[in-house]
Amino acid sequence: MKADFGVAYLAVKLGVSERGYYAWRKRPMSARAVARWELDARVWRAFVAADRGEGHRKITATLRDDGTPVNRKTVAGSMARQALMPPAARAAFRTALRRARAEGDPKDLLLRRFDIDRVGAALVSDISYIPTREGWVYLAVVIDLASRAVLGAATGKRQTAALVVKALKRAIATGHIQDSAIFHSDHGSQYRSKTVRNFCRKNGLRQSMGARFECWDNAVAEGFFSRIKNERLHWIAFETRAEATRVIATYIRYFNEQRRHQQLGYATPLATLTRLTQPTAPLAAA
Repeated sequence: MKADFGVAYLAVKLGVSERGYYAWRKRPMSARAVARWELDARVWRAFVAADRGEGHRKITATLRDDGTPVNRKTVAGSMARQALMPPAARAAFRTALRRARAEGDPKDLLLRRFDIDRVGAALVSDISYIPTREGWVYLAVVIDLASRAVLGAATGKRQTAALVVKALKRAIATGHIQDSAIFHSDHGSQYRSKTVRNFCRKNGLRQSMGARFECWDNAVAEGFFSRIKNERLHWIAFETRAEATRVIATYIRYFNEQRRHQQLGYATPLATLTRLTQPTAPLAAA
């Protein structure tokens, strides 16, 4: 913007010094900044090549086919930084904006404080997807922060609000959820839907959402998906959705009952859950 307003004027408006600005210009970019710049360039080229009509999921698939291993949420963040939005997404964004104005999104009640010591007091949730030859399998999980146990999980052909509710019902059925428990997620449309909002109200759950495009605000759920994919799912080419669902259920049992967690002092989620409170029902599987 210096061509229009001048460095001195902009420095005053932004609360920085001119000397600091020029020093910043001379400093070499960090490796992280270079990587982000290169990713933004690849995303922009893929978006333009698709005639500006594809969203972050298809752009992610394109980049992966071209040999760029990248997470869809990373691509979504890059597109947001560059204001790249296909026409269909603009229409969906306008609809979401109208809904948000009618009823604002929940506030962040966790603020990245994941060290909860009471079972069922705070839950985190997210949805991910697994490819099969039949099509995508979507996985919704509900994780207890105190024990890091997956209390509820559900799989389906579509990523809907009903999938989230199904996982929540399974978590509630364990008997470990406290009254007025925090239910934390990202700003996905499923979590902002009336279906999930109403279910949370009826069941005494307080919804919480982190900042947009900030994966660290939901790091525990993101971390679980990273583990299940790196340790199990990425190594298997699934023929059917049923096969993927069986493997997911097996991994969740392993994760709860056998996998040692550094955050828990290398105890398992089940051992931690047992230590903090006696379980009243078996843990859920997908």
